[in-house]
Order: sequence, then structure tokens, then C-alpha cells
Amino acid sequence: MENSNNTETLFLTTDEVLRMLRVSKRTLQNYRTESKLPFYKVSSKTIRYRVIDVITFLQNSSCSSYQKDTYNKYISNL
Repeated sequence: MENSNNTETLFLTTDEVLRMLRVSKRTLQNYRTESKLPFYKVSSKTIRYRVIDVITFLQNSSCSSYQKDTYNKYISNL
């Protein structure tokens, strides 16, 4: 399946993850601090998130179905 391979190598910016998860910057920072959402520090001020990690986080979370539908739409556009 091509999309699954793409999601393993694609990275998202902080702003993209904020929009997908519909959370504040502080909440996203808490997810990083608590090791709930894996991230990659590219430089001292640049953080990236793998698409597959964000999807897994959403699937395991208790977020609304609206949010889960949002990521499904996002993934289908890849």
C-alpha cells in the first residue's frame, strides 16, 4: 500500500500538527514532555513529527470522531 509507506517517511511541522490535533502550543509541548507524541528535533528551534506517529497518537487517543475524520481526510490527500 503506497500511502502507508508515504506516511512513515513524511514529516509535519508544529503548525500542521496543531491544526490536525486542534490543540494549543502548550498542549502539544506537554505531549512532547510526557512522551505521548514522538518528535524529531531538526535544529534548536525546529521540531518535526512523523505522520505515522501523529496518526497512531490520534487512534489511541480519546479525541472526538471529528478529529479522527480530519486526519483521515488529510491522509487521503497524501
